[in-house]
Amino acid sequence: MLKNWVRGRLFGSLCVVCALAISSHSYARELVIAFENTLQPSTSLDAMARSQMLVRNLATAGVPQAMFLIKTKGIDQKDEARIAVYSDKGHLLVNAGHGHSLVTKSDLYVYEIGILKANRILENYAGYKKHVHFSYLHEAGDVNIQRGLAEFLQERGYHPAFTGFNSWRGADQYLDQLYQKKIRSNRHVDMAVLEKTYVDFILQSLAQQDATAFNLLGYSPRQVLVLQETDLAAYFIVALVDRLVEQGWTIIAAERALDDPVANPINANGWGANGYVNSITRLRDEPVAYPRVLGERKAAVDTFLQARIPGLLE
Repeated sequence: MLKNWVRGRLFGSLCVVCALAISSHSYARELVIAFENTLQPSTSLDAMARSQMLVRNLATAGVPQAMFLIKTKGIDQKDEARIAVYSDKGHLLVNAGHGHSLVTKSDLYVYEIGILKANRILENYAGYKKHVHFSYLHEAGDVNIQRGLAEFLQERGYHPAFTGFNSWRGADQYLDQLYQKKIRSNRHVDMAVLEKTYVDFILQSLAQQDATAFNLLGYSPRQVLVLQETDLAAYFIVALVDRLVEQGWTIIAAERALDDPVANPINANGWGANGYVNSITRLRDEPVAYPRVLGERKAAVDTFLQARIPGLLE
C-alpha cells in the first residue's frame, strides 16, 4: 500500500492538502517530541556536543520532556554519559531493545533477553520508567510471538511507548546525510535556508500524520513526532518548535501522552506501539511501522529539496 502511495503522489502536493485538512482545527493539538537512532557517533559535531546542544535547545524551545528511544547494544562510557545528559534534564528514556534484528530472529526468548539486557543498563538512570518501544510488537510477524512478548512485558511491569504511523519517518536522516557530505567536502551550506527546509519538511510530514488520524477519528489524538538524533535536529529544534506552536500545537511531556487512559493503546489491544490509531479505530495495522530505508521515497524527497535548496543535492 505504501509503495503505491509513494509512486502515485509527490510529497509536497499531498502535504499541502494535509495542511489544509487540519488547519480548520479550532483547538490546540498536543504533541510529544521523540528521538530515535539516538547515540549516533560523532559527525560534524562531536557526539557529546550534539547531545548537549540538543538538550540545551530543547530547554530553550520550552519542550517540557522529550522521549529518547534507546538501543543499548555497543554503548560505551561516552554513550552512557550522553544518556545521563538526557536523563538528568528530565527527559524520558525508552527501552528500544538491545540490537535486535527483525529479519534473522523469530524466537520469543531472544526478544525477551534483548529487552532485559537493555533494561539492566537503563534502570540506572532516573529518566527510565520501564517504557518499551519494540518493533516486533507492531510488525507483521508471528502473532504468537507478539502475544507472548506482550504478556512478558505486562507481567514484568513494563509500559508501552507508542509513536504513531508516519510514512516519512526517518527521512530527516537523509537531509542530515546530505549536509554531512557537504561539510566533509568543505562546501558552503546556507544554514538559514537549510533550517527553513528542514522545518518545512518535518511540518509537512506531521501534517500528513495528523490529517490521517483526524480523518479516521474526527479529532486529533495526542501525536508523537519522531525525529532522528542528528546534527540538524540539534541545530534546528528551536525553529521547529517555534513553528509548531505557531500552527497551534502544544508541546507536552512524553509521560502525559503515554499515561493517557484514552490514547494509550494498552486499553484497546493489550499492548500496542505504532498502531495506536489503528487500535482506537479497530482498523487493520499497517504491515510495517515505517520504512527503514529511504528507498522509493528518495525521489519525492529529492523533488522537495530541489525546490527549496537545490545545492544540497549537488
